[in-house]
Amino acid sequence: MASLADDIHQLSSYELVTRGLETALQYDNLSDAEKSRARKQRVRRHRLRTSRWRTCVKGLRNLDMFWVLTVLSTTTFVLIALTLLYYRHTYQQFLHRFSAEELRSRVNHLGFDHIYILERPVHSDAEAHRARWSAVGRQLGIEYESWPVQAPNAVDPMQVMLHQRECWRPHLAIYRDMEDKGYMDALIIEDHVVAGPSVQLRIYSALREVPPDWDVLQLGPAQNGTDSGHHDDIPIHGTQLKYRRVDDGSCNNLAYGISRSAVRKVLKVVASTHAHADFEHKMLEMLDRVKLLLFRVSPSIFLWQDESKEI
Repeated sequence: MASLADDIHQLSSYELVTRGLETALQYDNLSDAEKSRARKQRVRRHRLRTSRWRTCVKGLRNLDMFWVLTVLSTTTFVLIALTLLYYRHTYQQFLHRFSAEELRSRVNHLGFDHIYILERPVHSDAEAHRARWSAVGRQLGIEYESWPVQAPNAVDPMQVMLHQRECWRPHLAIYRDMEDKGYMDALIIEDHVVAGPSVQLRIYSALREVPPDWDVLQLGPAQNGTDSGHHDDIPIHGTQLKYRRVDDGSCNNLAYGISRSAVRKVLKVVASTHAHADFEHKMLEMLDRVKLLLFRVSPSIFLWQDESKEI
């Protein structure tokens, strides 16, 4: 490797002149035969470079432009076809993620990739909620991840504000966990709601009927969840369930499914905005800002405890 001093761009004017004089002296000290060979070598190298360039230009001129355009268009068509086939295969996989076969393979998570149960230890009946969901998990043969939340007691206005902030924070933490672990979707349930009757059959029916490109799928009791009714209810075959699209109104956080695409949309927005808010208003902001595709299933699959019946 040449040293820094050998780089012509690093040499000073004095060094360039000195090297030029040295080269001239070396050339003058050559014999006549050596000078002749040096001149011939320079001419030969120049002719070689010129002949190669002329050969390339001549070859391009001799090409038939019809065949050139034919090859280019064929190559472009093949690349476009391969790209479309790849995206079609990916989309078909996406569409069939809630097929009967896929649902059977995810039966231990009620058809989702994962289940999170949000536990709030500050509730007076937190232990009863934990014991009830443990029994439900054994009875249905499902697996879930408990997600404890340390929410403050709402005893004064400041505490109420902090409690509202904590309402959104654990869901945001779950979204980040979903993204880190690569889940395609997840079911998020607050521990103070319970599974209604025939919960597995009803969830599977909803997942197979609702358009598979949903972002959020509301499965819990309405609470404050309302919408203006711009979309009609669509019946789910084989059940008494219906679903409708919701594009305004507040959303509830009691039991819902969320997809990876929705998680990425939310995290992208939240990363640049203030994350402190209650869930309903924050999800309403998401509906407005990133246009989440949200569907609500009714009647609710997950219920308040006093409304529940045997599973």
